[in-house]
Amino acid sequence: MIMSNETFLGFRRPDGRFGIRNYVLILPTSVCANKVAQDIARQVKGATWVNNDFGCCQVAGDARLTEKTLINVANNPNVGAIVVVGLGCEGAEPLRIAEEITAFGKPTSCITIQEEGGTLKCQARGISLARDYAQQLSMQKPQQAPVSELLLAMECGGSDTTSGLASNPS
Repeated sequence: MIMSNETFLGFRRPDGRFGIRNYVLILPTSVCANKVAQDIARQVKGATWVNNDFGCCQVAGDARLTEKTLINVANNPNVGAIVVVGLGCEGAEPLRIAEEITAFGKPTSCITIQEEGGTLKCQARGISLARDYAQQLSMQKPQQAPVSELLLAMECGGSDTTSGLASNPS
């Protein structure tokens, strides 16, 4: 536990956590939607996207694991709003993912390439939604938060056979 009076500026999320960033997350539900999600994010200041190599051709437990992973990515405190982008036929269901994300209290929309009428129409709709969210998020003012509320994520830079013994205790 950190015993300090130090603070940082952050954006309080509905669950009480703080994020340093205030991103609009463009979240593809399958590999088939990656390019559309990337193109949307590139057109909107304050938006980011994640690559998803799964979602299509997954069933049952595999699809649920992908859905759970995507839902939890959206729950990152640096994410202020989410546009879920799907193809429309993947095993990881875009609407179910979006519905579960709304439980976090963050603005969330769901679009699919098939329902929008193709890639270009989906990109246009996604850009419009993301810009609206970015505008809303730009109105939020960061608040002082105690350093004890800061969450850090680490990425292992390169595991080898000794990593589990020496540096990744669990």
